[in-house]
Amino acid sequence: MSRFVGNELPDDLYERLRGNDLEGCAEKVILISTLEGEGWRHHGVLSYFEVVALDRRNIRLATYKDSSTTNNMRRNGRATLSIIDERVAYYIKGSVVELKGEMACTPHNAKLNMRVEQVLKDEVNEEYEAGAYVAGGVSYHNPNRAAEMLKAREVLAELLEDEAQED
Repeated sequence: MSRFVGNELPDDLYERLRGNDLEGCAEKVILISTLEGEGWRHHGVLSYFEVVALDRRNIRLATYKDSSTTNNMRRNGRATLSIIDERVAYYIKGSVVELKGEMACTPHNAKLNMRVEQVLKDEVNEEYEAGAYVAGGVSYHNPNRAAEMLKAREVLAELLEDEAQED
């Protein structure tokens, strides 16, 4: 059952999204959901190399500049990130603004800021599901992982560059 935990990232989630453990999250996936113009949910996949917490209230995203996901965020300014991994299930809802239409280090990506509005945590109901837990998350494999890791450092550094940002 999901429960509201606040309007900022809790300690464990903040640490997970700071970009300090690229090796540990190299094959993990973050799911992103946006809303299409017709009202349908649109789901996408991001890596931890495209998402970084600027602080507990702001998450920076690098998404393909011409993707449906990015266009949906441009249009309605909303997104939900789902962080699902071993013993962890968080849903981060927020408002999104585009900071740059094209990133310098990856021109195919737009740079966006997601302002955290709600964080929900999915937890086991001990009365009905005692001892149950999420056993793993979604992962991916990239045969060019070494090159991906080098580029990830550039992307995360550019995402963290200061822009005019409201608190």
